[in-house]
Amino acid sequence: MNKIILSLLVIFTSVKCIGQEVQKITLDIQDDWDLYLNDEDSKELYYLKLTPTEAPKGALVILPSGYEKTGDVLKQIELHKEAVAEGLLVVVPSINWGTTDRLAEFKILDIIFKQIVDQYHISKEKFILGGLSNGGMIAITYAEKSVQNPQLTFLQPLGVFGLDTPLDIAHLYQYAEREIKRNFSEVGINEAKWMINNYNDTYGGSPIEFPEKYIDASMYSNGVENGGNAKYLQDIPIRMYTDLDVDWLLNQRRRDLYDWNGTNIVAMINELKLMGNKDANVIITMGKGVRLDGSRHPHSWSIMDTTDCMNWIKALYSEE
Repeated sequence: MNKIILSLLVIFTSVKCIGQEVQKITLDIQDDWDLYLNDEDSKELYYLKLTPTEAPKGALVILPSGYEKTGDVLKQIELHKEAVAEGLLVVVPSINWGTTDRLAEFKILDIIFKQIVDQYHISKEKFILGGLSNGGMIAITYAEKSVQNPQLTFLQPLGVFGLDTPLDIAHLYQYAEREIKRNFSEVGINEAKWMINNYNDTYGGSPIEFPEKYIDASMYSNGVENGGNAKYLQDIPIRMYTDLDVDWLLNQRRRDLYDWNGTNIVAMINELKLMGNKDANVIITMGKGVRLDGSRHPHSWSIMDTTDCMNWIKALYSEE
């Protein structure tokens, strides 16, 4: 991607959010890609920023899941508090959806990253990216592209983490076919139909018809040498979280372990370990998923253990 110099219109809106002062930084660029949904018809793009009292020693970037509001992320986690206390600057970008090739997401992230580097003189080597679901997909894809095609990204992350992140697009397509055939969950069926239609439009058909397109689009491809694009994570520390809630899978959705995101997460981490990545790990919880409204769901921020994640982050900075 050609680097485009874009000015930033910085609007500081200080609010108190769960005991932390949060600044809202509005970007002088319109959301023409629908990167941030669930905000009515707004075209505003921005990021939330939490700054430590001392000069930041690094930056932690937390990406929302699909349709999730930035403020709702901070209501469900404690990681931002711990990070600020440890001297890290925390950023929550207004990206909760995205594009097929992720180039628009990279552009916005790089605008944010450049401002952070310019303003706080944080090294480009000291950024950690992570998120839930779609947020994790963006973080992992950014990390892979930073190695595969460095000119597409402003920096290479020090480390990445993901919560219940779908990794293999071909397997997602196959899951969607099973979900429609089961005909059990209306929510699941509607999502599955959307996925199949979207993938057919994007890639021209199914993964059986166009396997290479699905491999190119996936963060990890099961059965492909070195996990496909996962090979670009060989030297990047990565920590994944997933929740194995068999009761929820069976009784709420009539799904099984072939439909569980953790299957590919474990497979990818194992592949990375075989390739020599000594800091590739997965943490599996059981029945810890609870959403903001209190409903039980394994696809949630609550599956992440804050202490575990923060200890991993601190270890990365101590190695620098």
